[in-house]
Amino acid sequence: MKNAVIGLTLIALGFINESRAEPAAGPHLTLGLQQAIAYAVSNDPWLKGSALNERALLAESVADGELPDPSLSMGLFNLATDTFDFDQEPMSQFTVAFAQNFPRGDTLQLKRRQKRQQSSAYPFLRADRKARVALKVSLLWLDTFLARQSVALIENNRHLFEQLVDVAHANYTSTSGLTRQQDMIRAELELSRLDDRLSRLWQAHDAAQQALGEWLPATLLKRALPDNLQTSNLILKGVDDKQQMHAHIVKHPRVQALDRNIVVSATEIELARQHYKPEWGINAAYAYRDDGPGEDDRSNFISMAFTVDLPLFTANRQDRRVSAASDRRAAAQTERVLLLRELMAGFRQTVAELLRLDERLTRYQDYLMPQVHDQADAILASYRSDGGDFAEVVRAHIAELNTRVMALQLKVERQKTLAKMQYFLGANSVAEPLEGELK
Repeated sequence: MKNAVIGLTLIALGFINESRAEPAAGPHLTLGLQQAIAYAVSNDPWLKGSALNERALLAESVADGELPDPSLSMGLFNLATDTFDFDQEPMSQFTVAFAQNFPRGDTLQLKRRQKRQQSSAYPFLRADRKARVALKVSLLWLDTFLARQSVALIENNRHLFEQLVDVAHANYTSTSGLTRQQDMIRAELELSRLDDRLSRLWQAHDAAQQALGEWLPATLLKRALPDNLQTSNLILKGVDDKQQMHAHIVKHPRVQALDRNIVVSATEIELARQHYKPEWGINAAYAYRDDGPGEDDRSNFISMAFTVDLPLFTANRQDRRVSAASDRRAAAQTERVLLLRELMAGFRQTVAELLRLDERLTRYQDYLMPQVHDQADAILASYRSDGGDFAEVVRAHIAELNTRVMALQLKVERQKTLAKMQYFLGANSVAEPLEGELK
């Protein structure tokens, strides 16, 4: 009976060895990470809205740079109320007047420039949006991949625990007394825990997949994921050099967009200073008079006038405008400092995480995984020679399975860290202006 138990255990152990191979890909289409990112970015409606806002600002820049529309007025003046005859009184007139205002100083040019400067931030905002979408989709896709691959690992090894339960039952009912009742219960308990672990993994998988539904259609979500995790092609050079790292960070689309806003605030200061200059206006009128009752010829009138406002009391208006614009520019510069700190700290954090993940992954691949496998073999050999405990056999194989799952988690975490690092470096984020407008 004992030989039969050992034989079943050896057969069960074969499932561990066979499960080291990655699951084979099916004939159906797969959804790769880059494919998911490309679809999410190309079908993001936010990018279309951003392009429309940029186009609107460019159109407004043309309109804001033009003179205000002139005004035309017509009227009757000095008409006698006793007869309402237009030729009764010499001062009765029909007047047509034209007026045109000229804004202060360089207001028109500055307004046009400001609108164009505002529109120039949108290509960088779109580049940042693309990078954010790529990061978001990457993290969700990797969560889905991790859950599926973990399920595959556990399901490939579930037969082992079922065999161990059968071994425990068979040995407990035999007369050899090799297995105690608590060993049988332990084997069943571990199988139940394994089923619960599978349920939790499927829960995480479904949650990540549903979150991906924000970016991908159902037809893509139904596809299987690849069996292997493609490594990132991100090349890191000079990450330990503070100056080179700063040079990368300042080129980030978010920083570039904020730089445009700072330029806009500088133009706003110039616009505020234009209020110290007067606003001019011109008025021209032509007054028609009818001939008198005795056919006396009456002359018509032409009038012309210039108007100008006098910005004499500037303390509570012009000075305040300039001060407010200066404060907004200083606030934008402060925001840039904070953004650089945020990006630098985030990048340093990802670098530190990557170094530790590489260290742990090397330890798992070179030491822990071979060691737990050798430990499982040694405990099984001890059990075969009647010198070991059945519970130790179960624990050893659980430890080997956990180690393989943890190694998979480390690989996925490493790819997540690289995706975050790629975002902080602004890699693959290119600002694309509207055709023919901002080039």
